[in-house]
Amino acid sequence: MISFSEALDKILSEVRIYPSEIISLDQTLGRVLGEDITADRDYPPFHRSAMDGFALHSYDYTPNQIYPYHRELPAGMSIDLEPNEKAIRIMTGAPVPDGFDLVIKIEDATLTEFNGQKQVSFSLKEVKPWQNIAKQGEDVKNNQLVLPKGIQIGTSEFSLLASLGKDKVSVVKAPKVHIISTGNEVVPIHQSPLPFQIRDSNSYTIASILSKYKIQPESVTHVPDRDKELTEQIQKGLEADILILSGGVSMGSMDLVPSILLRLGVELLFHKTSIKPGKPIWFGKRKNTIVFGMPGNPFSVQTCSRIFLEPFLRKSYGQSQLPSYKLPYSTTKQKKGALTEFFPARLETTDKTYLTPLAFNGSGDIRAGIFSDGLAIFPSDLSQIQQGDMIEFLPW
Repeated sequence: MISFSEALDKILSEVRIYPSEIISLDQTLGRVLGEDITADRDYPPFHRSAMDGFALHSYDYTPNQIYPYHRELPAGMSIDLEPNEKAIRIMTGAPVPDGFDLVIKIEDATLTEFNGQKQVSFSLKEVKPWQNIAKQGEDVKNNQLVLPKGIQIGTSEFSLLASLGKDKVSVVKAPKVHIISTGNEVVPIHQSPLPFQIRDSNSYTIASILSKYKIQPESVTHVPDRDKELTEQIQKGLEADILILSGGVSMGSMDLVPSILLRLGVELLFHKTSIKPGKPIWFGKRKNTIVFGMPGNPFSVQTCSRIFLEPFLRKSYGQSQLPSYKLPYSTTKQKKGALTEFFPARLETTDKTYLTPLAFNGSGDIRAGIFSDGLAIFPSDLSQIQQGDMIEFLPW
């Protein structure tokens, strides 16, 4: 039996880098960029007024001086200055004409008219060059890297891609994934279970992790603990890039998955790791197919999906791993044995933010992860956590 860190290293060493595909921008939300994105020009592409007000030159400014003006410049238009033109009225987003380097906001202006001539004066004692002006290129320079390959496209990235005119975007192609849940005691969620049966939540848990990365499973199948049917479905599942099974990997007489996988030519990379929950996890490969065999208890599947499957997916996509945090523990906790334990915890803030454990009844408790913010880690080499000890925390 190997340690948690050894198991994770073995999993990440088997990462497959998936190819890219070109899709329309409107389909990219949640996908992972397959290319570096650079700016197609300076942003702003001109000296842009940041206020509604008046544009003039800073060296020509004198408090309470009267400036005649006769033109207004809205956003979306540009003008050249006329000879001896000292000021123009300007709107937010409009390009500041060459020759001006100052915008004074309308709230600081006094507007008058004399003999039909519009005039403006300002009481500000001091002004600075480029006041209230976003200078050309101050946000982004032409050809500057703005989005690196491997970043997941959220709302901000989606907006930026549109600003850059990227109507077609290269994204990492989603892997083909098959999900198989096993067990004679498991029934579909739409079926009323008998007293000794449970509904299939595990395939939904696994699918939820995949959906975070816009991966739609090629198939989701439930198979009872019968050798022939399991063999047939696993054989089909091995045609995918990733095959994920739940249940049937422990030491019981009906835990048939490990022997079937070996019989079908899947190379065992490890079986069992010193964690709780999730100890019986099975991991292997056949040619270009990666196989995760997860335990059958619901919280074991949630835990293994977060600590093993999700890091594998992120590295496959060229993404950095989700951060972990060190936070003080709010109470005390003890454990027996030398396993690395993962338990649900929530964040509570008083004078500082603490990790507070949530009570649950083991890996079979269907409520175990409810109201938690993530997983706290009880290291294998500790038998007790004291109040205030700094504990590693993995947010969901």
